[in-house]
Amino acid sequence: MRKTLFILFAGLTIQAKAQNLFPVKLENCKAEKFCLDCGDIKAGYEQNEFTKLQDKLNKELNLQGIKGAVKFQVLVDAKGHACVLSHTDQSNNPISLKIIEELNKFKKWTPAITGGKAVEKSSINLIFAISDNKISGQIERIDMKIFKSSFDKPRSPEIYNKTYVYKNGSLKNYKMTVWNSSNSNLPNNMNDNITIDKNGLVWLTVDEGLVTFDGKEFKNAEQDITDKGKFFSYYALTTDNENVKWVYGTKNIYSFDNVKWTKYDSTDIGIDGAYEIVNNQKTGEVFFCSDEGLTIYKDRKWTNLNKSKLKDLPSNRVNFAKRDSKNRIWIGTFSGTAIIDENNQVTNFENTNTILKGKCITSMDEDENGNLFFTLYEFDRKVKGKVNNDEGIAIRYTDGTFKQFTTENSGMPFNHANCVLYDKNEKVLWISTDRVGLVRYDLKDGWENYHNENSDIPTSYISTMTFDINGNLYLATRQGLVKIERKQ
Repeated sequence: MRKTLFILFAGLTIQAKAQNLFPVKLENCKAEKFCLDCGDIKAGYEQNEFTKLQDKLNKELNLQGIKGAVKFQVLVDAKGHACVLSHTDQSNNPISLKIIEELNKFKKWTPAITGGKAVEKSSINLIFAISDNKISGQIERIDMKIFKSSFDKPRSPEIYNKTYVYKNGSLKNYKMTVWNSSNSNLPNNMNDNITIDKNGLVWLTVDEGLVTFDGKEFKNAEQDITDKGKFFSYYALTTDNENVKWVYGTKNIYSFDNVKWTKYDSTDIGIDGAYEIVNNQKTGEVFFCSDEGLTIYKDRKWTNLNKSKLKDLPSNRVNFAKRDSKNRIWIGTFSGTAIIDENNQVTNFENTNTILKGKCITSMDEDENGNLFFTLYEFDRKVKGKVNNDEGIAIRYTDGTFKQFTTENSGMPFNHANCVLYDKNEKVLWISTDRVGLVRYDLKDGWENYHNENSDIPTSYISTMTFDINGNLYLATRQGLVKIERKQ
């Protein structure tokens, strides 16, 4: 009898900006933001054609003596195209690989529908089981209440740097305050985006919602001009120089001028979503980073930069962009990083030998001297399935040289970072991560790491962060809102 190699692994993982439910992530399936099994009508497939797929598997695979099951997370877009995003078979059995091949080739997927419109991207779970020498597959719907509650708990740190000794000598200098769904009226603890407006009011995304916080209580602050339907969420958030709040809600860009909400027609502005919305305080521009390039809003006018206008731009899929003090635009795309200088000349770092080659910048800050700080994402990973990749942070010094900091050459505890901020009061860097909490770097040789096992920070999953006008640091985490202030 043949050994049973077709195994179900129950482990789940969640990563920022892309909910990879299962341990084995497939790199060929590109996804940054999508909803899980959402929609008034959920994504699926044409049953007759899916039955033919099963018949083909049963015909071509030798299933004699095999029993077991594997789950597959499939990403379905608005046009009915799909790809396998993750699965549970960590052994990568040939049967699983064959199923993946057939699912990726399958053409009869049906997209999720919300408010009469196809959802841009949603994922569904399929389970394929083998019994009595036959294989069968079906959709396994997600019980969202159970799913959400399974993640509403602290996440323990996963420290990959095994050589650096973290003394955390500065930790005693900070007061940390936490607001969560247990000790306040925060609706839930899934907080991924934050901005603080000119009045000191905190704006925070929660799961399928948007709230404000005045230091005492949280209030609902959602847009009121669009029917939310059964699923509506917020994915990007910023405040501009005129104290207007900009958000990306499902399928639309919105703004709030402190009196009323405005929804922007995608046919007028050229986009219906954004990975990031970034305010440039010096120029008054608001950057919208999307699959259509970099869209810029200034003086009530919209312009777009993409490969049709800038041929040296690595890709139209812009994840992050920001201007520096020398008026240069730094752009991170999912095919590389570029800079547009003050003369409108583009440098594509894929054509250089710098550390930015093979990397997408995902956040940026600058000190008073013009040194630039970046978080990095390795978009073309050489080792598939590797967790601690060639990323970390990078500094571009004023002489034009770069240096990368990773677990191999510094005190970075883990190489993937979500956000970097320069603290002008303390002259240090703050770095948020989704696995090891918060990192403090004194820009010399001192690294500190704060998380839920050594500080009052409630989890090691920190989505992003920002400063208030007094220099206090606010963290948006998967366990609520955190305020860090220096003790007097």
